[in-house]
Amino acid sequence: MSIPDTKNYSLMALLLLTALLVGKSVNGYPGGGETGGDEWAAESIVKGCTCHTDEQLNEGMYSLNGIPNTYVPEVTYNITLTVNDTNVDSVDGSVRYGGFLAEVSEGIFVTNENYWLGGGGSYISHNDNSNMVRSWTFQWTAPAEGTGDALFTIYFNIVDGAASSGDQWSYLTAISLGTPQEVSSEVSIHELGVTLMQYWIGLIGIASVLLSILVAYIVIRGGSAHYRG
Repeated sequence: MSIPDTKNYSLMALLLLTALLVGKSVNGYPGGGETGGDEWAAESIVKGCTCHTDEQLNEGMYSLNGIPNTYVPEVTYNITLTVNDTNVDSVDGSVRYGGFLAEVSEGIFVTNENYWLGGGGSYISHNDNSNMVRSWTFQWTAPAEGTGDALFTIYFNIVDGAASSGDQWSYLTAISLGTPQEVSSEVSIHELGVTLMQYWIGLIGIASVLLSILVAYIVIRGGSAHYRG
């Protein structure tokens, strides 16, 4: 499927750098979700993801491109997260430089050999094939028409590869607007658990009662000698 041109934007213009999370963060893994699984991903989204320090990174340069301001339903987008940060140097000879974990509320991520996919497509992270870089391009397929807005939460971890205390982490949030969800105050009779046969039996019953009342009225009126019209 071809990807339509979308407006790319820098992190500073489009994303909010959120406040420091409360509570202890979760250990990060060189293999990302392939090591930790869905349980690790869910806990990391709540508490944060770190390797050797609980301190959230509050400086450095980051960019996130490819998330559209307003998505087109069921279109697949390329998303690129880049961490251009010199606060954590890479140790000579190391093979690990960083990682990331992303969650999306609507739509699904698309995986390949460089990424782990979890939660039925709601999570995506690096794996052992993609922890030696600080820039990742992955795909997200927008949800169907009428689903609503998609909220992205993206964590990233910067490491020096030497298992030292110099590693740092942070996280970002972004929203891609979608078509509004359909809201209706009307509830069909079928949604109340009433079958079509029960519906017609009820109507016939009401009609029978009304007919009986009409017949009784005619009989009483015609048979009464004291009735004066």
